[in-house]
Amino acid sequence: MSDRRLKVFHTVARLLSFTKAAEAMHMTQPAVTFQVRQLEEYFNTRLFDRTHNKVSLTSAGEKVSEFAERIFDLYTEMENSVRDLTGEISGVLTIGASTTIAEYMLPALLGEFKNSYPEINLRLKVSNTEGIVSMVEQNVIDLGVVEAPVSNKNLVVEVCHEDHLVVVAVPDHELVKRGGKVKPADIKRYPFVCREEGSGTREVILQYLVEQNINPAEMNFCLELGSPEALKGAVEAGMGISILSRSTIEKELKLNTLAALQLDPPLTRPFSFVRQRQKFRVMVMEELLEFARAYCRRIK
Repeated sequence: MSDRRLKVFHTVARLLSFTKAAEAMHMTQPAVTFQVRQLEEYFNTRLFDRTHNKVSLTSAGEKVSEFAERIFDLYTEMENSVRDLTGEISGVLTIGASTTIAEYMLPALLGEFKNSYPEINLRLKVSNTEGIVSMVEQNVIDLGVVEAPVSNKNLVVEVCHEDHLVVVAVPDHELVKRGGKVKPADIKRYPFVCREEGSGTREVILQYLVEQNINPAEMNFCLELGSPEALKGAVEAGMGISILSRSTIEKELKLNTLAALQLDPPLTRPFSFVRQRQKFRVMVMEELLEFARAYCRRIK
């Protein structure tokens, strides 16, 4: 029995979806189906029930899934034990980050890390916070870095940086001319450009408004966009105001194409590492986490 067939089966069993398994393993769906069928022929029994577009494990499939989990845990433990013994720090890490972090925080951090550990290959996936948490839950990525609170208690969440959000407008905007800090009640008077559903930034802003007794339904949302760069462009074009991480607008502030106004009360959010609870220590992951912790302490 080849490891490849078992890995494909294990991914389908974990996601309960042939389509998602194909995406996770960078395979076509027919190739995934073929590998699973080969394994079913090996065991001479069905491992999945496929009815009404729903995939579920048979009793035999559940048993194979249990053993596959233990086998792959042992493989990884064996590899890391040998690397610990030899002092080798190498391997592949797949990191996922929400858009703001991927664009403004991770490039410098990952560049420094790669210079220090050239034998480690890094892969980066970018999504909104909701998507990154889902990838961690499904073991598609090794480590997520997100910009909103995480509710899944089965994941390890470690705050790494405190981010400050500010009101952003064009320099000749009425709020800028008035000066001073901006009250939450002031925001709803103007067209507001916001992030898309599932964005950590959007979730944090809406929660802040509710805590300040502002009903989100009263907001004048004029445009929803999928990245900080798109939001900045819309605000620069005079389409409305927005709330963005201060770290994302440093260039625009220097060029005087945007102005930043402090909120009263202030709005902050945590940037957090999110990962699965490992049964054993993975040396490559530990090296990255220690490096990232030190980097976050420097940029505070």
